[in-house]
Amino acid sequence: MANGEAFRQDQLDRLNQARLLAEQQTGIDFHVRIGAVSDDPKTAAERILGDLVGGRPAAAVLVLVSPGQRFVRIATTPAARRRIPDVAASLATLSMTSSFAVGDLVGGLVSGLRQLADVAGPPTSSLPTAVG
Repeated sequence: MANGEAFRQDQLDRLNQARLLAEQQTGIDFHVRIGAVSDDPKTAAERILGDLVGGRPAAAVLVLVSPGQRFVRIATTPAARRRIPDVAASLATLSMTSSFAVGDLVGGLVSGLRQLADVAGPPTSSLPTAVG
């Protein structure tokens, strides 16, 4: 995908399907934002994620990509970070950037979302299990 080029509908559908599947598998809210940011990437990702969760203690992940600025940043809330450690987010970032390098932005994002969901695993139940 060329810089500044819009996504086709099938690409948007594929990306949204991967995001929704990751949410269903994990119970974590996944968000993807693509575009330029005016702040430092880490600061921008944390600010955007904070705006998305609105102060709630939700488990949430933001994948922020700026193809023109050549960066990928994954931000997690504390609740999500307990299930997706920084090293796992770094590995997902590496995988995504490999796909981006060959021009596959959507494929890289889909792969990254899958990796993050796999690491997080299914939501843990806070209810005690019945024995009997």
